[in-house]
Amino acid sequence: MKERIITGIVLAVLFMIPFYFGGYWFTYLTIILAMIAYYELTTIIKIRLFGTKWFVGIIGVILILSPLLIPGLEQIQIKVLLILVLFFITSTVFNEGYSIEKAGTLLIGVLYIAFGFESLGEARIEKGMIWTFSVLLSIWATDSGAYFVGKNFGKRKLAERISPNKTVEGSIGGVIIALIVGIILQLTINPYETLSGAIIITLVVSVAGQVGDLVESALKRHFEVKDSGKLLPGHGGVLDRLDSWIFVFIGLKLIGMV
Repeated sequence: MKERIITGIVLAVLFMIPFYFGGYWFTYLTIILAMIAYYELTTIIKIRLFGTKWFVGIIGVILILSPLLIPGLEQIQIKVLLILVLFFITSTVFNEGYSIEKAGTLLIGVLYIAFGFESLGEARIEKGMIWTFSVLLSIWATDSGAYFVGKNFGKRKLAERISPNKTVEGSIGGVIIALIVGIILQLTINPYETLSGAIIITLVVSVAGQVGDLVESALKRHFEVKDSGKLLPGHGGVLDRLDSWIFVFIGLKLIGMV
């Protein structure tokens, strides 16, 4: 527990400095995190490190993230997507042992990571520090609320096969705590345009964050992996810590909030 707390404090400081300054500081951090997350994903699904498919995947991640560095490159994202689809599907024909399941998982992972972190970086650029930090606070409120409510009142399993410790009561508790935090934030620092907007955004954040956590748990369980990595002592890997962030910012982009 001590190691986990110390690591958490160090990570918070290392994240908040570039997050506060924004601009290229945070953009470069976002890209680095995306690349680490991609590396962890490929270790989970056992893609050969520095092999052709590994390189194509990471180039795809970088190209999808490129509009953060060079505004106006958004139009290349759909072309990158199509090239990745064709490449990974074709690879199954010429590589014995490279299954359609592995190709599909790698393709989905590249898009999931790249668009998730691109949406995070875009939120910091377009919406500003206070708005983005309020979203992150709602994610953390959901996690804390779900943990404490689930631990004390949880009875019905939410997704027992994937994550045995999560409960329906904990999930609902996480949403409620997040809503309380979101409303307090809106009444004090006013990060969103309206109170109703704050409630909608917080609901999306809370639900998407929990789904994102379950999705990564399902991926690790399928490939029989405990943690996505060992980079963060006591916390696992970057994907273990930021899986909910990815789903949240993709969800916010889908509803036009980013």
